[in-house]
Amino acid sequence: MRILVISNYYPPIELGGWEQLTSNVVTRLIDRGHQIEVLTSNYQVREVNEAESGIYRCLHLESYDPVNYHPQSTLYFRRQEAKNRSILTGIVQDFDPKIIFINGMWNLPYTVARHAEELRPGGVVYYMASYWPTEPDAHTAYWTSEADSKIKLIPKQVIGSILRRSWIKSTPRNRLEFRLVLCVSKFVQDYLVREAGVPRERTRVVHNGIEIDWFTVARGANPAGELRLLYAGRLSPDKGVHTILEALGLLHKANPEAAIRLSLYGGGTLEYETSLREQARALGIEKWVEIKDFVPRQQMPAVFAQHDVLLFPSIWPEPLARILQEAVACELVVIGPSTGGTCEILLDGENSLVFKAGDSAMLAEKIKLISGDFDLRKKLAKAARKTVEERFSLDRMVSEVEQSFNQILSQGE
Repeated sequence: MRILVISNYYPPIELGGWEQLTSNVVTRLIDRGHQIEVLTSNYQVREVNEAESGIYRCLHLESYDPVNYHPQSTLYFRRQEAKNRSILTGIVQDFDPKIIFINGMWNLPYTVARHAEELRPGGVVYYMASYWPTEPDAHTAYWTSEADSKIKLIPKQVIGSILRRSWIKSTPRNRLEFRLVLCVSKFVQDYLVREAGVPRERTRVVHNGIEIDWFTVARGANPAGELRLLYAGRLSPDKGVHTILEALGLLHKANPEAAIRLSLYGGGTLEYETSLREQARALGIEKWVEIKDFVPRQQMPAVFAQHDVLLFPSIWPEPLARILQEAVACELVVIGPSTGGTCEILLDGENSLVFKAGDSAMLAEKIKLISGDFDLRKKLAKAARKTVEERFSLDRMVSEVEQSFNQILSQGE
């Protein structure tokens, strides 16, 4: 089967785990005999030094800077959308895919998806791990957001109002056909049906997966019974990293000599990282906390091996974070929130410990519980590993994606 994969970013250009997952799925589909071409954005295209076959890095995104929107993007987005249309038309004519698989939509212009549906009526499959259909485009989001200073507030409001009436005029994304939407979790499925109006019969839950055998590692030595805590991911307020520090502050107040070490792997804004350092210092736990740089995914099994517990404090309702699957495959205990799709993998007291998002006191209780009960730690870790083996393998995921492709093709016959 010829399949065109459209994604906002694609390895080696990565902003997080989703690009890695997209690449994993592409590789497995190729291994199963499918012909695959990938159309992705031109973001950091000059950083790709190796020659690539079947990968086209030429789409223009809504915002060329994924962190900070630049107002000049508003001026030329229509010209870029026309270029995107021409690029997609040419690739579809040359490759003649049976399926267009849109996988990774954040910052991807709505018009790319709409044109894909025009070129392959009934042959577009989406894999959704976000709330993209109900979110505003980058241009609208910028011009409706607060200005970063009082001086800019009124000019931004006036200019934004004019642009939104006469230039941007974005079309709601939920007006796409959405013939078949694969949802990373039931939480996302319910959201899209409820908030975006996608007919439930056009949705299907396909949990993402990991290479389970790759994340099987032996536990590293644990010095003097020290509880080794890990956070791995983006350092930003919505990820709730400050909640971890608040919880450790409570534990430190009760027992300053507790043997605890927290490693924070990831990157974020300088302001938030600075605030975390200041928070640790103010709470007196700076000796417990170490902020480390982002590490490539292939190095994560070694990182997991040196820790006992993964803390997942996200305040934002995560669709279904892959880091959870990777951690429990390596038999770490996960302590996470009951929000979003997270509860579809974490079962409190059965394969993990769960706390209310943003509740530092409850998180502190869970950390204290796991630190004093090694048997519970072992029981939860073994049960979590079994959960991933049974429900979250990459092979299972790819098989369900294949079945979905066949389903939509049979409907068009």
